[in-house]
Amino acid sequence: MSSTPENIIGQQEMLAVRHRRRYTLCHVLTILGVLFLAAFGGLSLVSGSYVLGTILLINALVGLINLYLLKRSGNVERAAKILSGILFVLSMSLLITGGENNTGMLWIYPIVAINLFINRFWPAVFVFSIFSIASALLLFTPLSALLMTSYSLTEAVRFMLTMLALNSICLAALRSEEQAYETIMQLHADDIRQMAYYDKLTGLPNRWSFKTNLERMLNRAERDKQRIGLLYIDLDNFKQVNDQHGHEAGDRVLLKFSERLLDVIRPNDQIYKPQTESLARLAGDEFVVLLPNIKAPLDASTVAARILNIFKGGFNVDDVDHMIYASIGIAVYPDDSADSTDLLHHANAAMYDAKNNGRNCFKFFTQDIADKLRERQLIEKGLRLALNEARFSLVYMPIFACKDSSIVAVEVLLRCHSPALNGYGPDHFIPVAEATGLIKDIDLWVIDNALKAQGVLQKELSFSGKICINISGVELHNELFPEQVKNLLAHHKIKPNSVELEVTETAFVAGDVTCLKTLNALNELGVSLALDDFGTGYTAFNQLIHYPAHCLKIDRSFVNDLFSEREARNKMVMIIQSLAKLYDLRVIAEGVETEAQMTYLKELGCDWAQGYYLSRPLSWDDFCALLKS
Repeated sequence: MSSTPENIIGQQEMLAVRHRRRYTLCHVLTILGVLFLAAFGGLSLVSGSYVLGTILLINALVGLINLYLLKRSGNVERAAKILSGILFVLSMSLLITGGENNTGMLWIYPIVAINLFINRFWPAVFVFSIFSIASALLLFTPLSALLMTSYSLTEAVRFMLTMLALNSICLAALRSEEQAYETIMQLHADDIRQMAYYDKLTGLPNRWSFKTNLERMLNRAERDKQRIGLLYIDLDNFKQVNDQHGHEAGDRVLLKFSERLLDVIRPNDQIYKPQTESLARLAGDEFVVLLPNIKAPLDASTVAARILNIFKGGFNVDDVDHMIYASIGIAVYPDDSADSTDLLHHANAAMYDAKNNGRNCFKFFTQDIADKLRERQLIEKGLRLALNEARFSLVYMPIFACKDSSIVAVEVLLRCHSPALNGYGPDHFIPVAEATGLIKDIDLWVIDNALKAQGVLQKELSFSGKICINISGVELHNELFPEQVKNLLAHHKIKPNSVELEVTETAFVAGDVTCLKTLNALNELGVSLALDDFGTGYTAFNQLIHYPAHCLKIDRSFVNDLFSEREARNKMVMIIQSLAKLYDLRVIAEGVETEAQMTYLKELGCDWAQGYYLSRPLSWDDFCALLKS
């Protein structure tokens, strides 16, 4: 398998350590060698050993040059070779001249040992072989005439045997060191490969590894004319596990799910016989399953149903039942795509379709989803252009007091004028902005411009009402958001109590720690918080206990059903009004379109109202004119 960047970096670090070690060794030995050679070379000259003294001093000079080159270039390999050459020449010189008082042989042993250790194993074998051959020729052949001293046969044999033993020990130690180093490198490479290719928590292949496996399996399927099913799994409500029980509990849930996922896709499965490489954890709570050689798409749905069954009755980990489920998207090769990247995107799109259709289910990729995907990509591109080219604007929806029809607040609504988004309103592009993360930039743009407008209204038109700003539920999980709002309030010199932030009630999740922390931080700033579209979420009433709300905005659907024959619907406004009174909350009715509705709300005691009966959204100039009138 090819090396990953992480693998290469790890090996380079170990090589760098070894390089530094050899550099230090060569540096120290060269300095000591130069001092030794200079000292003994001088002593040899003084005592009359001119040949030996000259050789020692020449070697000392070469050593100094080598030291200079090593410091200048850092080339350890070259320095080691030069040092090895110096030591070799020195050893041969001592053997030929006999050294001072015929002690040359005694000095040869440590010099040769050092020479071996500064080399790697095979170069050391070469140096030892050359020295041994040269020594044998000088001691046991007519070439002994070149010697400047004489050795007895006993001395020569003892020298050769001692050298053989010493060098065998040195070479064995050197070989053991290199083998240990190679083993460490291999173990390190295996560890790096594990980290690069596999998820640390679950042990499953990660995204990088999965893409490689997917490419390989698609190539094989193309060759063998086979189908492959790709299941994209995302755990629903998993964030609640982290928020309520901590990230360690969340990790245990992910680990347990990966184990049960392996159990569900059994080896004796007639549809699919799995390999670990066919499962992967892509990120967070996202997993994928590859089903090679399926006969029909229905086979993939059978496996998907088994996966969903894991969560039936709750997902128990450490005696705690977690109410998590799975949304699964299914794409099939080659039916949906022959390209690995597109196949993964299609399965992901089908998974989001499953989420949008109730969760805890699976969906196949279809042409309808393909159309939605293309539309989403078109909208995303248009949003990016709109942000870059400043093609957003605000319109102003007046909010009136029910008792006297005075303007008490204004809601700012976002409009986009990008040609690429022609025909797409906020209902279409806001969900895409939330899914792509662009909503954070859009929210800040809206707040910035709304506060700027509020400053003008207060200063030039003496407007004392609130400016109401819709924010995305995404911001409730953005810990930076309260500080960003605080900075914008300070920048525009706007009092927080003249600002109301509206969040749809369906964005709230009971027990969401991050959400509660963000709302409390906003509340501490002094801005008021409104639950928009109140009554449409299944946890609506529960939110009033947990979250610091100041206002309820009754959803337009309930206002529209005020005089409906369906009693359960026409009483909702009355119920919400009573609930708000109980919790001392202000009430705004949205979507007021008839006089009868307005009259009823006024008699009921509703605080504020907005809708086309009272005023349509206005441009800046028209709203200012309305205030003046």
